[in-house]
Amino acid sequence: MKVLSFIAKLASTEFAIYKDEVETHYAVVQHPPLELNALLSPREQGEYRFSAVMGAIESRGISINDVDIVITQAGVEALSNGIYLVNDALRALMAESRIDENAPRSAVFMASRFANLVNSMNVCECLPLVVEPALDDEIITDAALSGLKGVGRAPVFHSFSHRAAASVIAWETMKTGPNGINLVIAHLGKEISVCAYDKGRIVDSNSPLDGEGPFSPTAAGSLPTKPLLELCYAMKYDMDEMMSLIQSSGGLAAHLGDATLQKVEEAYSRGDKKTIFLVKAMAYKVAREIGAKTSSLFGNVDRIVITGPWALFENFVKEIIPRVEWIAPTRVYVWKSELYLLMTSAARAFDGSQKIELYGR
Repeated sequence: MKVLSFIAKLASTEFAIYKDEVETHYAVVQHPPLELNALLSPREQGEYRFSAVMGAIESRGISINDVDIVITQAGVEALSNGIYLVNDALRALMAESRIDENAPRSAVFMASRFANLVNSMNVCECLPLVVEPALDDEIITDAALSGLKGVGRAPVFHSFSHRAAASVIAWETMKTGPNGINLVIAHLGKEISVCAYDKGRIVDSNSPLDGEGPFSPTAAGSLPTKPLLELCYAMKYDMDEMMSLIQSSGGLAAHLGDATLQKVEEAYSRGDKKTIFLVKAMAYKVAREIGAKTSSLFGNVDRIVITGPWALFENFVKEIIPRVEWIAPTRVYVWKSELYLLMTSAARAFDGSQKIELYGR
């Protein structure tokens, strides 16, 4: 099986090629923002990105004429969770877009172009697929309700990471599909999200960019409401500055300045007391969130899973596990990138273990 997986980001397209699940090529193609912003439709942007990526592929002497699956990620509210074949109905859906949705929707048109190119070579049949990791449509109504009328919860979290980990752990440890297992899954990254996974359905999760859950390397997490309101009304910050404090310059970044994984690991390893204290405090918050999510499953938890880029930080993970492994056996599932997760989705579609959905039917 040969897979081309790619992700269309705000000003770049990241891609990798896998042969029998081993990465053989990887690159990031940068796109000048002014050129992207001049493209008003996802179809136009998809064509632009496709040409740029093909230029990078050809310049590296990479052959894609025997690719079996081209796969990408969409992130569109109209789709439920699943792996979709790119068809006319899906392309029509993606053509309806706001400017801020162009990047993920353009990926669908790119997938079509790649597959058509491969199929025109008559070497093999290449399937264009899109993974849709549904976000808040599965959250149970009790979890979606807040204590303030007019303020509902619609969590945005690392659904793709959670679902990939659920699938792997289900097959490896329980010998069952992801619809036959109950999990609490913690994604450790720049933001941290912890979900309750109930036999294929994510019934609850914190929403890190909304200021929920543990503080993380860059997000502030849950904050006491009264002091936060006082800070807002003190007129020290405007709305954009407050959102930055909550979403991207809070957490470890607020305390340490540089909150990249490498820098934090280095400081921890050399015994920096402030870093060690903060990492242990962050681990405590993660463990507490994991414990809270067990109640969503009535305590019926088959496994606790720790995943995401910061799961590579062993000293951090070692602070979490002793606090939660009494609940259920705890596994660490480390993956290199979202491109790798896309490839695992392609593998499940290729061997028939996960159904390929058809939008519009």
